[in-house]
Amino acid sequence: MCTGVKAFQLEHQLRTAGGLTVTDITEDVQEAVRQSGIQDGVCSVYSPHTTCSVRVNEWERGFLEDFAVLLKRLVPTEHYYAHDDWDRRTENVCEEDMEIGNGHAHCMSMLLGPAGESIPVREGELCLGQWQRVLFLELDRARDRRWLVQVVGV
Repeated sequence: MCTGVKAFQLEHQLRTAGGLTVTDITEDVQEAVRQSGIQDGVCSVYSPHTTCSVRVNEWERGFLEDFAVLLKRLVPTEHYYAHDDWDRRTENVCEEDMEIGNGHAHCMSMLLGPAGESIPVREGELCLGQWQRVLFLELDRARDRRWLVQVVGV
């Protein structure tokens, strides 16, 4: 049986600008790893919002622009989404959402996969590649958001 395994959790808040906004949260995640005191383990970063995502990729303006164009081409905002059809929709209804549809943001989120990332931790540091950064993606309108980080290890 393994002894001495620790777990550390932290929650961060941010206000997004909306419309495919990408925020680099790498330094905040690394600071959480330092605060945890864990030297070797795994760091999980998670968004509890269905129209946000956490991804590891390169922070480079050309790539970020290309990615936004690709997502908008795959999931155009002006397309019909049953999620936004208030004559049909009867579940999970929020008054705020009735003013501005966000079916496109939900579809984008599903295409991006899981709502978070798990990153190995070695010697108290995130094991990211040379250009890799931890990115928080807002796929909907400007909102108050939060993301969670959990570090587990020894």
